[in-house]
Amino acid sequence: MSRKILAVVFGIVIALVLIIAIEALGQVVYPPPDGLDLTDPETLQAYIMEAPIGALMFVMEACLVATLVGSLLACFIARKTPLVYSAIVGGLVLLGTIINLMSIPHPRWFSITSVVAIIATIFLSGRLGSSFVAAPADD
Repeated sequence: MSRKILAVVFGIVIALVLIIAIEALGQVVYPPPDGLDLTDPETLQAYIMEAPIGALMFVMEACLVATLVGSLLACFIARKTPLVYSAIVGGLVLLGTIINLMSIPHPRWFSITSVVAIIATIFLSGRLGSSFVAAPADD
């Protein structure tokens, strides 16, 4: 039981760390304009709708890398039912993404692509995670 919980917790923690790190890198490469008030929803929405594609791609890649690595880590620790652990970790990343997309409107192409790509990455990581599952011994 504790191995299952540790798998999910570590998968989620590494996913969050990766999202923060990759998005921070994106802000270094594509710095927001000086004086941008991130606490004002209207200003933030206007910026996101006009943001360079590269800046948005950093956000999307952060979610995809976080889903893949966090899910694979969970699969590695759990060593069973990889799609379940990929779905849990990736599902939480997807939920956070959907909440973000609903809270702050993004370009439609970005919203659709992000959701579809995260779902595809969940299945990919479940498939890749199956290599961590021990095969049953032959009798």
